[in-house]
Amino acid sequence: MVRLYDAQVMHARLWPKRHGFTHRVFCFAVELSAFGRIGEGLTLLGEKGWAPYQLHAADFLPAAAVFGAEGVPQDFGGPAATLDQRVRAFCAAHGETLAPTTRITLIAMPRAFGKSYNPVIFFLVHQDGRLHCGIAEVHNTFGERKAWFLGPDCRQLSPAGEESLVRRTPKRFYVSPFSGLDTEFKFTLRSPDGRLAVGVDHFEEGRKTLISTWTGQAVPLTDGRLAWLTLKVPLLILKVVALIHLHAAWLWLVKKLPFRRKGADIPLQRNLRHPTPELLRKE
Repeated sequence: MVRLYDAQVMHARLWPKRHGFTHRVFCFAVELSAFGRIGEGLTLLGEKGWAPYQLHAADFLPAAAVFGAEGVPQDFGGPAATLDQRVRAFCAAHGETLAPTTRITLIAMPRAFGKSYNPVIFFLVHQDGRLHCGIAEVHNTFGERKAWFLGPDCRQLSPAGEESLVRRTPKRFYVSPFSGLDTEFKFTLRSPDGRLAVGVDHFEEGRKTLISTWTGQAVPLTDGRLAWLTLKVPLLILKVVALIHLHAAWLWLVKKLPFRRKGADIPLQRNLRHPTPELLRKE
């Protein structure tokens, strides 16, 4: 199954100075079993060829050497592994061997006109009819990636019966020049159905400093709807990258937030893949 979401991303910086924005995006929830058939019957979505929007399995959770390894050894299944195999290998390395019937769902934006970039992607694993575990992978604009495992101990059930995975964990990854590295992320993942609702919050010295949410509603997956979303959210990936840099410039030049250079805290950049040459030179 492939679901399309008309969505929005909200960022609210709470400290040391307030700053917030919301922007429109669209994204997909894709069961991994659908790869190989994505875009059937559609012109504007596919996995290869000339379709303007594409979902490439190779774009998500790719296998690569881990820089600054610490904690549980990371396993992504090797360079020839399929996306399903990479997810299973990563979960197994954290002590969760997934059953063959497990349903794995990816939440991500597609490639748009050949451009690919997701600030964060999520995998939600359903086993025996319930949300079992998940993976959050954060990407920075330097091309680096870091993945976190949300195990069964992260599972929560609301009074209304809504399942979620919630984990607060050390960050130790360079995402923004205005946030420390020896800080924490709090991931909140909910099963995407008719509604999308996931979040990543940031904590420094025990204080919540940044709230980020990705919310939306499922809409029919048709060429007509994709064409409408193209008009509503033109240049999807370029827009996301441009907004990241524009808001960074605003925080530095107007809000006067302290600027942390990436090469200044290399010992605090751990368990990432695709490190920049600067990290490799200074390690």
